[in-house]
Amino acid sequence: MTYRLAEATRWLRTHPWLGYAVGLGIFAFGFLLRFAAGGLLDDVPFITLFPAILVAALLGGLHVGLTVAILSGVAARFFFVTPQNGWTWTGALTMALFCVTAAIQLFVIDALNRAVDRLSDERDHVQVLFRELQHRVANNMAFIASLLRLQRRAVEAHPETGAAVLDDADQRLQTMARMHRRLYDPAITDQPLTAYLEGLVKDILDATGARNILCVVEVPPVKLELSRLVTLSLLINELITNAVKHGFQGGEPGTITIRLDRQAQNYVLAVTDNGRGLTGDRHVGIAPTLGMTIIRSLATQLGGDIQWSSDAGTTARMVFPA
Repeated sequence: MTYRLAEATRWLRTHPWLGYAVGLGIFAFGFLLRFAAGGLLDDVPFITLFPAILVAALLGGLHVGLTVAILSGVAARFFFVTPQNGWTWTGALTMALFCVTAAIQLFVIDALNRAVDRLSDERDHVQVLFRELQHRVANNMAFIASLLRLQRRAVEAHPETGAAVLDDADQRLQTMARMHRRLYDPAITDQPLTAYLEGLVKDILDATGARNILCVVEVPPVKLELSRLVTLSLLINELITNAVKHGFQGGEPGTITIRLDRQAQNYVLAVTDNGRGLTGDRHVGIAPTLGMTIIRSLATQLGGDIQWSSDAGTTARMVFPA
C-alpha cells in the first residue's frame, strides 16, 4: 500500500499541470476554511495554510508547493495578519516566521520526495535484476542438464571412463559456481573485463592444478552483456582446460595468452598456448570429444566458430559479432 501511494504521488509529480491543479485546489480549500473561521483563528493565522503547502509539495512537487506557499503568504498578509491596521512590525515578524516555516516544510518534503524516487528506482532496478537472475538460473540449469546428458553418452560409450567423466563434470560445475559468484557480486559490477578474466583464469588454473602455467590476459576496455559474458566465460574455461590437458603434461611450464580484439563490427578472441602444438596425441584436443562439443556449442551461442592453428603452440581463434 505504501509503495502504491509513493508511485501515485510520483506519477502526479511527473504531470506538472495536473500537479498545479491539485495544488491550487488544496490552497483554495485551506484558504476558504481559514476565511470561514474568521476571528476564531487570529492567534494562529496560518493553521490551515501550512497543511495546504505540505500536501501540495508532497503531491505536486517542489514547484507546486512553492506556488502554494507564495499564494498562502499573499493571502495571509492581506486577509489574516493585519487586515485593518496595515503593516506593523508584529505583522512583519509574523510573515517572516511564516516564510521560514514554509521554507523548512518545502525543504523537508522535497528531500522526502527525492528519497522516495530513489527508492522507487532502486526497487525497479532490483526487479529487473531479479528477473534477469531467474532467466540466467533457468539457462544455467538447462546448460547443466545438457552437459550431464553429453557425459552420460560418453559413459555409455566407454563405461571404463565413468570416474573420469564424473570428475570432469564436477570440475565444470565448480568452475561455473565460482564464475557466477564473480559475475553476480555487487562489489565487482563495474570491474574492468580484464580484471574479471584474470580472476576467472586464476580460478581455472588453480582448479586444474596447473601451478607452472602463466596466463596473460589482453583485453580492451569493452562492456559485454551479462548473458554474453557468461557464455564467453564458459568458453574460455573450456579452452584453457583443453590447453592445460593436451598442451602441457606432467607439470610442464608454459604460457597461455587470452586476447580479445575489436575489428569493425566483430570481436576476435584468440586463446594461444606455447605447448606441444597440434602434433601427436595433441590432435585429440580438437577431436569430436565431449570438451570440443561443448566448445563448439558455446561458440555457436556467441555467433562464432572456433578455428584451430598450430605454430610453436596452439591457437584457438573465434570471430563473433560485437
